Amino acid sequence: MSPPRRGSLQGIRVLDLSRVLAGPFCAMILADLGAEVIKVESPEGDDSRHFGPTVKGESGYYRLFNRSKFGITLNLKDTRDRSKLLDLVRNSDVIIENFRPGVMDRLGIAAGTLLEINPRLVVVSISGFGQDGPLRNAPAYDLIAQAMSGLMSVTGWPGGQPTRVGVSLGDIIPGLYGATAALAALQERHLTGKGQHIDIAMLDSLVSILESVGMRALHGEEPAACGNDHAMSTPFSTYQTKDGTVAIAIAGDRLFPRLTEALGRSEWLADERFKEQTRRNTHPAEFRAALETALSTLTTAEVVTLLQAHQVPVSEVYSVKDALTNEHARTRGLVAIESDGFATLASPIRLTGSVQPRPAPKLGEHNDRISEWIISPECAEEPDQSLFDRHAGAMTGN
Repeated sequence: MSPPRRGSLQGIRVLDLSRVLAGPFCAMILADLGAEVIKVESPEGDDSRHFGPTVKGESGYYRLFNRSKFGITLNLKDTRDRSKLLDLVRNSDVIIENFRPGVMDRLGIAAGTLLEINPRLVVVSISGFGQDGPLRNAPAYDLIAQAMSGLMSVTGWPGGQPTRVGVSLGDIIPGLYGATAALAALQERHLTGKGQHIDIAMLDSLVSILESVGMRALHGEEPAACGNDHAMSTPFSTYQTKDGTVAIAIAGDRLFPRLTEALGRSEWLADERFKEQTRRNTHPAEFRAALETALSTLTTAEVVTLLQAHQVPVSEVYSVKDALTNEHARTRGLVAIESDGFATLASPIRLTGSVQPRPAPKLGEHNDRISEWIISPECAEEPDQSLFDRHAGAMTGN
């Protein structure tokens, strides 16, 4: 029998004090990479234990974001339980929390206090609007972050209502940033021997991914919603076929001749309105009409087959269920099956140290291990003194 595979983050212990989504998602990424993640819940449990869908009496939502974690319960308002947490902090590498700013202070476990106890600790705080600023105490959910970031204003159809993106990007994006920042801080710790407090805000995170619309707004334009169209590329949208809808994406002029050849529309290359990307962008409605006329005699399946044969980026618009069960999903393993048969969304990160997901913990399932983690810090990482000495030498010129 081959020995169990080492996780990429084996030797890193994470205390996950967070609830519902942004923090648990951040910690889930680290667990997927082999970190020992201990989820710390109140005796009442994470609210998301009651979120649907319910699978065999358990929340599928909770199971997704808390897979591969150990689970303990502590009442952080109780002195004895808070003392246990601080003992765990001494032997941990990362803490992830998403309390509203000020709550940790009132509980007596502020980031500064935790870093005094363990100077090598990395504390990741995820909040709606950050640890400082005029909005620091305001409550936030994904919808609020999407609304305030400008994202909703450019999502939806022209002239329509501002539209929320169909998944909770306001939580997912800061979760991704939190995991990335934690890994960077651990690497920095190798050089300096010191941990740090990381401040991640939902709103900041969404603003940071506004990409072209953000840059256009910074430099004189007023971006607006444009449906499935791309503001700077044509054709780059969904189009009607004989029996449905197809997505076609052409950016620039290199791929355009392939489209004209596939559809037998060589005249588009001579048409002053269509022959170049910049010209098509000024005549989007006219080009849509011409393209949909060409597609009107073909089914969606025929369009996909035809354009794929000519190396044109194209796809039917899948349902979520289709996206999870089609041949690509099966081949790439987009759905993972845990040891008890529970189907979950797989991590897209493929490393030699990625680990097979384990079932999320029952409430307080690993309370009997608290003393073990406190007494025997198996996963506490020792400082890399050679790296620290080299860094210190470089700073002093030695």
